[in-house]
Amino acid sequence: MGEGEKTVNASSGSPYPLPLTPEEVTAAWLSAATGHVVDSAQVVDIILGTSTKIRVRVKAEGLPESLIVKGGFEEHSPMMKEMYANEVAFYTRIAPALPIHAPKCWFAGSDPESHQSIVIMEDLVAKGVTFLHAQRPEAYAAVKRRLGDLARFHAASWNDQGLAPGGRWDWLVGRFSDWSMVYAERYLKPEVWQHYCESPRGAAISTQLHDCAWMRRVLVQLRTLEREGPMCIIHGDTHLGNLYVEANGTPGFLDSQPSKASPFMEVAYHIVCALDLADRKAWEQDLLRYYLASLAECGVSAPDWDEAWLQYRRYIAYGLFIFLINEIRFQTEAINTAYAARFGAAMLDHNVLNLIGN
Repeated sequence: MGEGEKTVNASSGSPYPLPLTPEEVTAAWLSAATGHVVDSAQVVDIILGTSTKIRVRVKAEGLPESLIVKGGFEEHSPMMKEMYANEVAFYTRIAPALPIHAPKCWFAGSDPESHQSIVIMEDLVAKGVTFLHAQRPEAYAAVKRRLGDLARFHAASWNDQGLAPGGRWDWLVGRFSDWSMVYAERYLKPEVWQHYCESPRGAAISTQLHDCAWMRRVLVQLRTLEREGPMCIIHGDTHLGNLYVEANGTPGFLDSQPSKASPFMEVAYHIVCALDLADRKAWEQDLLRYYLASLAECGVSAPDWDEAWLQYRRYIAYGLFIFLINEIRFQTEAINTAYAARFGAAMLDHNVLNLIGN
């Protein structure tokens, strides 16, 4: 959040239970949730996805004319309960404390009586930001600037004692937590894995990367690497569809899934997602060196180049897994294919098959 956007408002009335259908997003509920008297509210758009975004036109003093109510309003939503709650934690506990630019938020809460978690945020379309897109790779300068922002964000919790049991951040789970590994196992069933290998995204990568047993070993080994450190709080999902740029050029971050994890996982994920295949080959080492230099400017004693470069290359395998098995109800096949192709090419360029999973 930017300056002056650090507070998540509490209301005098209760917004609970949280609405489970768009029809329940009423003026009365918005009043209770935001702490502002909302005279009228009209749902004007519903955007389906991993989370549902409901655009609401409101009349209320102290609120913009358009708000986004983001939560779980779809058939698949109950199985995403932990993800929704995690994003609420980003807005209530991480964004107010650490340096990251995210949308202004008027309410963020989770309902203990249902799967629902809801964030009420500014409408970035109405604000006029530029949204990034998987099929529009980024330029060098744009990725460099965002990596500088990520370095400052990571540095603020780098190997922080608060990440340890009993610390202020101990509620955060690792990216390779027990829940995450159970979730991943659903897609490592032979018939499910084969389905994705036979899809367009599977055809966009080398058949050398279709080895399900190898990928299972990779995830187990990455879990061990994560615990060995370094560790910090990461945004958790910095592909282009979760990013935007303000009119003044400031990079913004959406749809966070924060966890305590390796910073190099986030850096590898972002660089490979963001760049055209040829550009990534030409620029990635310079960009990683810039990230390390930015950490140093923040007072972080980061791993040396050889170690950072090794970790960067190993974590490319995680991005390949994500976009090879990402369901089309979450991202279109075109988007999954674009990302899978980028990660598949990076895997071959760096011979990642011999760096991990053996």
